[in-house]
Amino acid sequence: MSWIGVGLGAFLGAQRGGLLGGIIGAVAGNWLEGKAREFIGGQKRDDAESGNAASGDELATLAALSAMLSKMAKADGRISEDEVRYCERLFDRLGLHGEKREYCIRVFREAKNDAYTLYDYAASFASAQPSVRVREIVYGILWDLACADGVVSAEEQSLLRTVVSPLRIDPALYAWERGRRGLVDDVDDEPRGEDPYSVIGCPSTASDDEVRRAYREKAKQLHPDALRAQGLSDELLSRANAQMARINAAWSEIKKARNL
Repeated sequence: MSWIGVGLGAFLGAQRGGLLGGIIGAVAGNWLEGKAREFIGGQKRDDAESGNAASGDELATLAALSAMLSKMAKADGRISEDEVRYCERLFDRLGLHGEKREYCIRVFREAKNDAYTLYDYAASFASAQPSVRVREIVYGILWDLACADGVVSAEEQSLLRTVVSPLRIDPALYAWERGRRGLVDDVDDEPRGEDPYSVIGCPSTASDDEVRRAYREKAKQLHPDALRAQGLSDELLSRANAQMARINAAWSEIKKARNL
């Protein structure tokens, strides 16, 4: 049976609850109504046979990602062709084909004009996704989309600066993403650098052994096997390299300051 079956939209909406449950139920339910006969009798579908099947957790992740992409793309009032092409390429790199891809497109369109905000979807995503590493990777994707047309508008920068709170990620990531993309400081006096201890998750008063343990734990969380166990695609796994580079840079700065 396909990754979405008869009534699954309503079922997942009820199981997931909240904002993500609502958009899953609305989009999947309406979409499936006209397709129900294709799933009756346990008929096999190409998506199921090819491994393009999705769990409820993956469905929630795809819904949240698609909705956040939609809100970010429309941050400055319109969705440009460059932003549409970026999303299409992203779906390709994520290996989304057939029903998965169609579902993401439908969520993107549904979220474009609904009454919710990027912050609403980010908060729901953070509640559904326990891994801060995954949430950081998705934040990087939002940055990539904002840069897709060659100009990061003031509206986009404002969203990217403030969405770190509902995503429940380190606020210093905003300055780090700006810096690695070559953006100059703006009038908001954003910090020019990050506290390396904050990056690896320990206080500056920690002992050398405590700092080492904190670094190793962060590195362990970003290990490909750990992320793959959470169902991340190769595309998202590759994005973890940037986060690992950030942690390694912080560790190098700490080692130098402590003569380790």
